[in-house]
Amino acid sequence: SVVVEADAKRKPARLAAGSLSLDGYNINRHTKLDARPSDRDLAVLRIDNLDGKPIALVVNWAAHPTTIPSTTMQFSADYVGALKKRVMQETGAVAVFLQGAAGDQRTNRGGKDYLEYGDALGWEAVRLAGRLQPAAAEKPSLRVREERFQFKPRVDLKNPVVSMLFAQAFFLELTRNFEDEYENGVRPRLTVALLNGEIAMVGASGEFFSSHAIRLKERARVKTLFFFGYCNGYHQYFPTIEAAAEGGYGASPSEGVAEVGAGERMMDAALIWLYQMRGRLR
Repeated sequence: SVVVEADAKRKPARLAAGSLSLDGYNINRHTKLDARPSDRDLAVLRIDNLDGKPIALVVNWAAHPTTIPSTTMQFSADYVGALKKRVMQETGAVAVFLQGAAGDQRTNRGGKDYLEYGDALGWEAVRLAGRLQPAAAEKPSLRVREERFQFKPRVDLKNPVVSMLFAQAFFLELTRNFEDEYENGVRPRLTVALLNGEIAMVGASGEFFSSHAIRLKERARVKTLFFFGYCNGYHQYFPTIEAAAEGGYGASPSEGVAEVGAGERMMDAALIWLYQMRGRLR
């Protein structure tokens, strides 16, 4: 019904996308090695009506929204709520936040509380949006491809001892869900879209380590690439090969359940698809 309602309210629009590198706003929480990789790209998609008024801003950033003290037993939008509030107040547009490759990324608040941090990040998004100049596409196009992959799991949840340990580490209902989900292997989804031949959107159903997004952006050679984690499902963490070798939270078999190298294989597929969508590969 939401799609039908949106379709009924379609209006002409112009858009522009861009990104900037923000130092000091996030940090790699996983590796103990130098230098610690972090995806510092703040990306914004600005959508205007024909009068130049912003309709919506899509903000893409990689950092876990886990900044509120664990003793706070209430629902919260965390820093993301403050970010969206600032964007909406300054632009009058709908603000949509989409998490990036945050598997190994946490906020670097520098003494700010979560509201101050989110507000500061929101101001950066507003300033970036102000520099973008939405225009009508010369050749409007949207190409989309989605596939579901299958990888061997690194743990055997059919083993009652392993299942019991998972239930203790997470909780019983989630463990039962994993047992069902991974019965035929880990099956994450990859969705790739190319808008107007220059704006790429890559979504994956898990928490991908930041190096996956960094490398994909370097290799894809598009104007702007948005990477969305937790997209169309959730299949836990996808560490890089070197992160899996290092171990630690998010890279161990209990959290990074898919076989080692699964993330790289999915990113290679995304890269090939993006070049195919632009006619550079058959």
